[in-house]
Amino acid sequence: MSADENNLIWIDLEMTGLDPERDRIIEIATLVTDANLNILAEGPTIAVHQSDAQLALMDEWNVRTHTGSGLVERVKASTQGDREAELATIEFLKQWVPAGKSPICRQQHWSGPPLSL
Repeated sequence: MSADENNLIWIDLEMTGLDPERDRIIEIATLVTDANLNILAEGPTIAVHQSDAQLALMDEWNVRTHTGSGLVERVKASTQGDREAELATIEFLKQWVPAGKSPICRQQHWSGPPLSL
């Protein structure tokens, strides 16, 4: 394992919805590949605790999808909040990429806010 600025960070987020002003991250999954897309490491998949009030704001699609996958129960049971999940993700990434050097790869069709790690 070595921090290499050519490594790519891949982040998948599950959220309570698509409105960045209202909705919250409920799961973070991360992996790192080399420039040839060979998987170097899978980071922790973290269910991010959110309140029942926040979860109640989800629309029908999100309730059905995240309940059916078991994510809602994992979120309720999680002891990691937003900040703890962020720090755990950053700690994992520090092993593989220098700070501020690697592009973050994610779904391009999502119109959420940019991530800054």
